[in-house]
Amino acid sequence: MVANLPTLAVWVLVGYLLYKIVVVGSIYGLVRFAIEKLHNWLIASKTKYVEIRPLIDGECVHSALEPMMEQINRLKHVQKHAQGSLYFHKTAAYWLKEAIDDKIAKDQAQP
Repeated sequence: MVANLPTLAVWVLVGYLLYKIVVVGSIYGLVRFAIEKLHNWLIASKTKYVEIRPLIDGECVHSALEPMMEQINRLKHVQKHAQGSLYFHKTAAYWLKEAIDDKIAKDQAQP
């Protein structure tokens, strides 16, 4: 069928075929690009990093958190001998309150 066509007609058909391949490829590439961008947007919105700032009564204790946790862990170990476990009991909180009260009283007594 193509053998009986003039050479110019064959070149027109080849050009038209190439045009169709380019158009279909462009549409396919555009759809693929859009899907990739949508996928990246959906993933990125779920993996944003949020800075977590530890608060005690609304006050940020970020810089003092590590030393405070060390002291609380020390208190747990002190209470371990009295309680028999590493669980932080209410008695440990009362013990800490008494220690803080004693320190405040000493600081107020000194001029």
